Amino acid sequence: MMRIDADEAPVEREVLRRVVLENFDVATADVDELLSLAEREARDATDYFQFTSLINRHFDQARKIDLIEGLWRVAYADDEVSAHERHMMRKLEALLHVPAADHLAARERAKAATGR
Repeated sequence: MMRIDADEAPVEREVLRRVVLENFDVATADVDELLSLAEREARDATDYFQFTSLINRHFDQARKIDLIEGLWRVAYADDEVSAHERHMMRKLEALLHVPAADHLAARERAKAATGR
């Protein structure tokens, strides 16, 4: 999400770190290494399917909705959600089979968490 609009704000990275710590069993000391590995994987990726197929296999619906909410939190972190970020979220909603109502509710929770 941070890379999609080519304007990676430091606040986005901090929100991403919090989202990872809140949603995954990762030690605080390991988050930066995990994010670096993820960035390398993302740079080498040719599409989203390699990631979304793993998520679909291993996450239940509630975890996928939590993931969507976390991604929205990153998107809202810099006070501006770009057209690229909105497009990516619509694409992920479809690839992760998250119903529109759940996606919209997750977006509203993320938006409320930022005070907007």
